[in-house]
Amino acid sequence: MPKSEPQFIIPFAKPSGITSFTSLWQVKHALGTKKVGHTGTLDSFADGLLVLLSGKLTKLVPYITDFDKTYRVLFYFGKETDTLDPEGTVIDEKPLPVYADVVSAIRQLTGTIEQVPPVYSAVKQAGERLSDRIRRGETVSVPPRTVTIYSIDIEEIFYEEASAVPADAAGGDKAAIHADGTDRDTVGIDSLDAANGKTVTGAVLCVRCSKGTYIRSLVRDIAHRCGSAAYVYALRRTAVGPFTLEQAAGFSALQPFGNAAAHVVDADSTDTPAGCADSAAVPHPVTDDAIKQAALPLSETLARAMHFQMAALKEQYYAAFMNGKPISGHWFTSEQPLSDIGTAAVFYEGCCVGLMTKNGNRFHYEAVFNQD
Repeated sequence: MPKSEPQFIIPFAKPSGITSFTSLWQVKHALGTKKVGHTGTLDSFADGLLVLLSGKLTKLVPYITDFDKTYRVLFYFGKETDTLDPEGTVIDEKPLPVYADVVSAIRQLTGTIEQVPPVYSAVKQAGERLSDRIRRGETVSVPPRTVTIYSIDIEEIFYEEASAVPADAAGGDKAAIHADGTDRDTVGIDSLDAANGKTVTGAVLCVRCSKGTYIRSLVRDIAHRCGSAAYVYALRRTAVGPFTLEQAAGFSALQPFGNAAAHVVDADSTDTPAGCADSAAVPHPVTDDAIKQAALPLSETLARAMHFQMAALKEQYYAAFMNGKPISGHWFTSEQPLSDIGTAAVFYEGCCVGLMTKNGNRFHYEAVFNQD
């Protein structure tokens, strides 16, 4: 019998300077399979968590894509690039904002908002990426999309007259702005009266947001509301739903946040922005063993996180299910009656063996996961 494809969820730490598709190749090599898919890419300059899927678990792509994401972003005011990141060309320069205006802008952009994606992006129109059309010299119009910014935590503020100043420098906790309009666990925002009039050169934010959110666009919009311009210097995805960067293969090999990013400067400048080391990207020493150790099966905990219904397959019907025989409701035990809405994950002896849907009294296979 042919060997079945490995079926895993693989949290992978992509370093800055390589594409998400290079990461796919590394995982394919480690697992000895040709079938590996991603659930959301990262720009080349960005680093952080990719959630990859192998074998028939690629069926989970739409479910994992729906998860909320968490990012750390380091950005600088005063200049905007055409790509909104450090790899682009400066197209605008504006005065630096003051702290109070930055906080006000962040408040206005927390919650459900309309956001225009960057023109240099993977967004498609008529089946073609916007970035490809822009590079051909075409003019594109990007419609806004509805996204939700659940929270923005201000981790660091950079002032014009100093280097990095932690957001808790005035004795309060780090500033945290949430979608319900509250400032939680913080003395930070409103107590930093002495900072309100200070000129800000940049910041580090932690952003938790819905799928479809572009952090580059968020930074652009924060700057525009302050009457300034900005570009993202470094971006790191730290979580996708229940998956965290710390559990990813290659996490320990990532450079300190911001170190590997490109650097937007004037042609005659050799200055490095405050708070960042000037270092080039290095090869990513993630081993095949590290990838295998990070690989996860579809567990009951993860299935619940994806909002699957849960069905336990009875022993006497295991072979029938695995061989794709017509499904009958009496094959399963479940915590509650299966609904016609949504997908059910089928478990046998603690292992997920497939996905199915229900329509009235009829059941339909979405996938069967072969067990070695």
